[in-house]
Amino acid sequence: MTHSDHIDTAFHQLSFAIKLWHFLDMHPIEKEDFDIALTIEDPGSRVCLEHNEFKTYQELQVVAENNISICFGAVAITLWEAIHEHTGWSSGRLNPKNSRGENLAALSYMIRCCFAHGTACPVWSIYDSKYKTVYRVGNNTIDLSNIADKQPFEYPSIGGYETLWNLEAEARDKGLL
Repeated sequence: MTHSDHIDTAFHQLSFAIKLWHFLDMHPIEKEDFDIALTIEDPGSRVCLEHNEFKTYQELQVVAENNISICFGAVAITLWEAIHEHTGWSSGRLNPKNSRGENLAALSYMIRCCFAHGTACPVWSIYDSKYKTVYRVGNNTIDLSNIADKQPFEYPSIGGYETLWNLEAEARDKGLL
């Protein structure tokens, strides 16, 4: 299987994480019904989870929200790997100012780096000045020209969660996937 084969699964995981967080926020459940002792055994593997592992309902909500970040990172990494696999472009030879396609690929790579170098607390990893530029995804302009290396990643800086969906659609349209 190629990375392109995994894009749909990664996006489904992100959608599920967002919907789970939203559901827990809009339709509170009984924490005690969810936070039970649980043992799962497979051949060669055993996982035992404690009862009352989460102290408050708010802690459940925070974990659900953090799960969005983990899934967002998985999509970003998978998307970049699929673009790299399809185009042969590597981060060292990629120049976002060369073409619209390279601009999209470079943005994908930059978002990927945030999560690859800071899964729980993503940070920008922009040490090469060629990546400090303006990117376009659809009608959205993403200005990374003033982003500092190791600056915390914030979703509004790229136009929100939906930017990954738009990036994937445009990458497909440009033949990058």
